[in-house]
Amino acid sequence: MPQHLWIKMANLVFELEKKLSAQQSSTGVTRNIDRMKAVLEEAGLLLLNPTGEGYNETRTDLEASITGSANGSLEILDVIKPIVYANQDGRRALLQKGVVIVGNK
Repeated sequence: MPQHLWIKMANLVFELEKKLSAQQSSTGVTRNIDRMKAVLEEAGLLLLNPTGEGYNETRTDLEASITGSANGSLEILDVIKPIVYANQDGRRALLQKGVVIVGNK
């Protein structure tokens, strides 16, 4: 499967996982999502969810929208798209920048 389709699949899995975490989910659905993530890993993709991490403008793996006043320490409040890396020959290559919303802690 072409790489752009794998990235689309990774985004869909991320969205499903995010929606399920917001509500009570059954163990079976969570298990299926874990299996999908394992298939993505077998395909050489690594998904990162940076929610809660500190943010600064020097990060090259994110595209951020700042909410509220940008005073002091900024934190990633919400992730629209995850960071996606390809594992190739033991090295990571950035395939998709994460799209995030940041604000004050």
